[in-house]
Amino acid sequence: MNPGHAALVLAGALTGPVAGGQLILLSKPFGGVVGIPGTAAVYIALTGLVVGCATGLLTLRHPLSARAAGCCAVVAGGAFAVAGLVSTLWLFVAVIVLACAAAGPLIVAARVFAFRQRALLTGGHIVTAVCVAGAAGAASLWFETPGAALVVVGLAAALLGGVAILAKAPVPHEESNDGSGAVPRRFLVGYATVGLLLGGTVLPALHLLLFRWNAFGAEQTDLLLLAALPAVLVVAIPGPDASAVAPLLILAAGGPVLVATAPGQATVVIGLAVTLAAAARAARGLDLALRARDAGTEHHDAGGRPAVGAGGAQSDRAAAITALTVTLGGLGGLGLVVALGELFGTGTGLTALAIPALAAALLSGPRIPTPSAGSAVATPAFEGGTP
Repeated sequence: MNPGHAALVLAGALTGPVAGGQLILLSKPFGGVVGIPGTAAVYIALTGLVVGCATGLLTLRHPLSARAAGCCAVVAGGAFAVAGLVSTLWLFVAVIVLACAAAGPLIVAARVFAFRQRALLTGGHIVTAVCVAGAAGAASLWFETPGAALVVVGLAAALLGGVAILAKAPVPHEESNDGSGAVPRRFLVGYATVGLLLGGTVLPALHLLLFRWNAFGAEQTDLLLLAALPAVLVVAIPGPDASAVAPLLILAAGGPVLVATAPGQATVVIGLAVTLAAAARAARGLDLALRARDAGTEHHDAGGRPAVGAGGAQSDRAAAITALTVTLGGLGGLGLVVALGELFGTGTGLTALAIPALAAALLSGPRIPTPSAGSAVATPAFEGGTP
């Protein structure tokens, strides 16, 4: 496992789920620091997310090397750290946008490098799940001093970026300009559904406990921490088989329905836990199936083992496309529930979210190829199998 790539996976998780989660979960105290309402701080964070998606899209045409991605980690981490120290509105907005602009390509590159080795891909799944729970835990710990959380996360990401810059880089892939790397539509539907359910469930479910659509309090961060813990466990389990993707997506769609039909602290935690765990497990199944599809293009070393970068440039492109698909699906899910919530109430929006999710699950699951017993994913890397 290349240490530079591992550092980038960690840095991507810190600048994505952790730093981004801090901006959302601590929007109320951040708003107090810079003198704006908490909802305005949420809009700043969402603007940063859109900017990150835009810059991440650029990597589809111009893939980053590990060292270039490390530079992005240094910039993103440094900017997040500065954001935790400033109290001037315009400067806060500027550094957040800069951090997100650098974090977008970093996260896509980290996904690409993780996709090349199964062991690192498994580690990336676990790290991401841990960082979602970590974002909630850090928000609870530093609710009164929100800047401290961003400073710690930013400095850690910048340090990891430095490790990636200094690490020995493997031989890069040959460029592929023949249009290869296209992801089958059913895979894209599956990844988009994962994003749709996560984006449309997490924030609206927590807001359902509030009397109006406003900023989070410490109580919501504690609930999210409890709900996120099961996802850490399920992504560490080997598998799942590709045939389990559709049932997992259907199970994940039940989370928002449970929250909407019986709103309360216990049901919110249970509903969120179901959606987070099932969606994370489905994403892992999609990754394993997509990687198995590209197994025929793997390059092998002298010992017959898949080389670093197995799958070539087309697998790299597929990894980048699917990462962006999940993110855009999340934005779509959040927008759908918010729009329906304005018209009919958040509970109705959460219930309605299950309809496109169920339809997409049925479309994405049945024909995703199931890896054979002799495929590249037959032996779980978590148990020491071949990456």
